[in-house]
Amino acid sequence: MIIQTEIEIAAPPMKVWRALCDFGSYRKWNPCRDVVGAAGLGEKVTLMIGLNPKKRRKIAAIITVFEPGRSLSFRTGRFFSTDTESFVIEPGRRGTVLRHSAELKGLSVIFMRGKWFESNLLSVYQRVNRALNKYVTVGSQLTMSARNRRRTSR
Repeated sequence: MIIQTEIEIAAPPMKVWRALCDFGSYRKWNPCRDVVGAAGLGEKVTLMIGLNPKKRRKIAAIITVFEPGRSLSFRTGRFFSTDTESFVIEPGRRGTVLRHSAELKGLSVIFMRGKWFESNLLSVYQRVNRALNKYVTVGSQLTMSARNRRRTSR
């Protein structure tokens, strides 16, 4: 099963690439993930996945594609079930075209197949794309909760 998303970002490709490879900054912009480890081909990293930052699951991954300024892929799982999440960057008319996709193989396809799962994963990837877009274009950081402000009327 393959899930694919695409977004055009009004920022230079190298700025998008730097944000994707700066794993320490993920908590500033990525609503669904932190990455612990170093960015590089063959590097083993830990993905911290989930919408609630305090309850994220740890998943071991390896970086299987690392083409600076162009492509980054994480692979999780082994033997009977592998999932590969990829980010591909290309120059676009307004800056950068980002293709964000997932390829699920093996048992994960059997257990996670269905319109609900596919639409949910697609929605999550689109949310991540929008957050990255906002981060690199306006420098806006992710906020986990609304600030409590005193409301006054005049």
